[in-house]
Order: sequence, then structure tokens, then C-alpha cells
Amino acid sequence: MIKIFLLISSVLLFGFAFADDSTEDKLKKYIHYNDQGPNNVGYIYVGDHETAISDATWLYIKQALDDYKKTKPIFIILDLNTPGGEVFAAQKISDALKEIDIQNDIPVVALIDNWAISAGAMLAYSCRFIATVKDGSMGAAEPVLAGETGKMESASEKVNSAIRADFASRAGFFDRDPLIAEGMVDKDLIIIRRNGKFIKLENENQIQPVDTVVSPKGKLLTLEAEKMKEYGVADLILPPKKLAPITEEEKTAGKWPAKKNLLFQNSFFAKIPQATIDEYKMDWKTSFFVFLASPLVSSLLMMGLIIGAYIEFNNPGMSLPGSIAAICLFMIVLSSFSLQIANWLELILLLTGLILIIVELFFLPSFGLLGFVGIILFLFGLFGMLIPGVGNVSFEYDTKTLNAAGEHFIYRLAWLSGSLILSALIIVYLAIYVLPGFKGFNRFVLAGKEQDASEGYVSGTPVALLPKVGSTGTALTTLRPAGKILVDEQVFDAVSTGGFIEALEPIVVARLDGNVVRVSKQV
Repeated sequence: MIKIFLLISSVLLFGFAFADDSTEDKLKKYIHYNDQGPNNVGYIYVGDHETAISDATWLYIKQALDDYKKTKPIFIILDLNTPGGEVFAAQKISDALKEIDIQNDIPVVALIDNWAISAGAMLAYSCRFIATVKDGSMGAAEPVLAGETGKMESASEKVNSAIRADFASRAGFFDRDPLIAEGMVDKDLIIIRRNGKFIKLENENQIQPVDTVVSPKGKLLTLEAEKMKEYGVADLILPPKKLAPITEEEKTAGKWPAKKNLLFQNSFFAKIPQATIDEYKMDWKTSFFVFLASPLVSSLLMMGLIIGAYIEFNNPGMSLPGSIAAICLFMIVLSSFSLQIANWLELILLLTGLILIIVELFFLPSFGLLGFVGIILFLFGLFGMLIPGVGNVSFEYDTKTLNAAGEHFIYRLAWLSGSLILSALIIVYLAIYVLPGFKGFNRFVLAGKEQDASEGYVSGTPVALLPKVGSTGTALTTLRPAGKILVDEQVFDAVSTGGFIEALEPIVVARLDGNVVRVSKQV
């Protein structure tokens, strides 16, 4: 009996040793270090437990990976402690993680430091290796959407199927079982383990007594550390251990001894000589782009563009509102290209539209034709930058839902629509209550015929109140060919009889076409 027990123990010990050796062999195969040192290790942190993955996260990781392509660390630690976030951002990050491994021979080790939920699980699956702390968890990646009542609801089968296939593909890329990944996305899957293999069943009646139920019907699969290791999702479990604290100086510099990271308590990593963590520290440019990536900031830039352009076009020569609008437009373009959500076609459309508008206003008046075409092209280019991914949108008529790309499109559109509505309300308020109150605006704002005649004029004023033919005055604004003139201390709308008339040039009323005042330069 004792011999049998010893034999079984030896087999089990050999099995565990084989598993450990297999993992270490895999680590040796892909992580190559300098036996004499030094050895730099990249470090990217996605976490704080409550921080959602977004376009800002994508930009931060993209810049970090670009930097590591130059500095060539022996591998990169992706420290995950996140509840998930936007699917599109996670997909872009996942593709970049796989690319730096395959194309640049820099493997990535996902370190699950408590949570890798939803989009966080997608990021982990896109890494060559996964290590987890003892109380780590990973999974629960079902896509959810806002329903008609505002309550979060499960996405349609079409959306679910697309995300499920994506998860399975990313899991299989680094030889992890795709079924486990699918179970994290679809709560209706029944997954069992039979004779060491994972099998998907059609219904619960197919479960046999010898089967181990991995994912029961009606429950999303979320794995704790032991199950991650058992099911081949995680390569390492890191037991808790007291570590030397990272000093404030080391945090500021972004460099500290690797032994202060829990991963380096593992035997393989502990053998790496002179290992130093080299955390990617965002420079001011990257920090600025991350700031611009926020939907709130994008909406504020859109509002600044609209309101600034409105004030400038209605009160030419002020320059400050126009400058603000130009700066906002530049920031929108800069942010879109930094996030890689814009392409050259959108930029060409935007610039072409802007050029046509300028030509209409300053060089070749076409009575609105060029300006109209320019505005259309400008808006197409601008909206294409602010609302990317239109070409990937599809609608499922059976369930009356959009795919994941469509939901992202609607999310961005909601922010843009809100900024447009708020901009319109602000413009109305400025036009009625604010702008007329400034002395600098008084001569440019038409007060209406109900006020004293010396304060202004609006379109539709009877012909008897218009300036007489032959009356002289001054152009308040540049007439291109339309603008405002000042005659006998009254402001009128007028149209040049030919060519531009610059602001402050003397004019003479040439004729009246109905209630349209036609003027020319004084000879």
C-alpha cells in the first residue's frame, strides 16, 4: 500500500514538475536576456480598478509600444486591473500588442493584478503570456448596450456572435482554448470538460456524469486564478509576497529594480540579472493627446469651433473668435490623427471645403454656390473625423439593433449631437442678450425697426426708411459682395454692385432693388 502511495505521489510530482518545466521552457523560448546584464523590462499600467479602457488608453499604449520598438526591452509587462471599457479601443490595443510580439520580437506578459474583466480580458488574451496574482479574476466579457429605458441590456445575437468570434480568435492566436474565451462572452454556452478536452454542448441533457461543467447555461464564465491556470488561460500564478516599496524618486523617473515587481518572484524571472523596470512615462505631447481624446474635450472643441466661427462671420474683424475657432479646428484634426481615427480623405474634404468657403468670401463671390459646396465638404470631413467607423456600421433588422461598430458610432454621435444642440442654444443666447450689450458690437448688431432708427435696421424695413439713392456713407464690413454699411449713423445691409468693397471705404448708394440696397465705391 505504501509503495502504491509513493508511486502515485511520484507520478503527481512528475506531472507538476513537467507542467512547470513546460512553462519555463516556453518562457525561455520567447524571452531572451543578457546573462551579464543589464536587462530592461517595459512596463505599461492599465488599471486603478475603476478606470475604463477608452481611446485615451489606446493612445497611451500606442505611444508606449512605439517607444519600446526603439528601446527594445527584453519583454513588456502589461499590468491589468480594469473592469473593461470600449470594444473598439480594446481591439486596437489588442492588435498592437500582438504586432509588437510577432513583428518586433518583444513578447508581452499580461500581469492580472486583481481584475481583467470584459475588454481587459481581451487585452490579456492578446499577450504571449498571462500571469495572475492569487486573487486575480478574468472573464465576464458579454457586450451590453443601453436599452430604450436607459438600462444596460445584453447585445443582440449578431453583436454577441461577432465579439465571441473575436475573443475566440485572439485566444487561439497564442494557443489558448477558444471555447473558454467564448464562454466569457456568451452566457448561453454550455461548456464541459470531458477526458481532458473542452466541449460545447447544445443542451444540459448532454452532460454526462464524468463531465466537469466549466460554464453552465445562463452564466458568463469568469475564472479565478486556479481555474485560469488549470484551463490553460494563465501560465503563472504569483503567490502574495511582501515587496520592497517603490520610492517616489523611482516613480518619478519611471525606473526601479525589477525585484520590486511580483512577477520577478517567479523562479524564471528572478534569474534575469540586473533586471530593471522601465515604465513608459508620457511626455507632454502624449499627455496632451490623451487629454484631447476625451469625448467631453472633443465636444467642447466642436462648440468652440461653431461659436467662434459664428461670432467672427457675423462680426468680421474681431479676430479673437475666429482665432479660437481655428485653434479648435486644428485641435480636432490633431486629435483625430493622433488616435488614427481619421484618414487623408477626411482631411482633404475638410481642407477643400475650407478653401471653397474662403474663395467665396474673399476672392470669387458666387452668390453662395461655392460657399454652400464648401460647407458641405467641410462638414463631411469634420464629422468623419469626429465620428469614425461609419463604413463598419451594420443594422440587424430582425433584432433592430446595430453591431458593435454601430454602437460606437452612436456613442460618438450622441456626444456630437449634444455639443451641436448646446452650441445652438448658446448662439441664440449670445445673439439676444450678450452681443448687443457690448459697445464694440453695437454697430454690427441690427436692433430692429421697433427701436430708435439710429440703433439699427433689419431686413424687411419699408423702402421709405432705406437710404436714398445718392446717399453717401462708409462700409462697416467688407462687402463680398454683401455686408453692412453706415449711412447717416444708421446700419443697413447692402450689396456691392461689382467687386469687393473693403471695410471703412467710402460708399454711395447706387440704386434700390426692392428693399435691397446696392452700393458702389465713391469715385
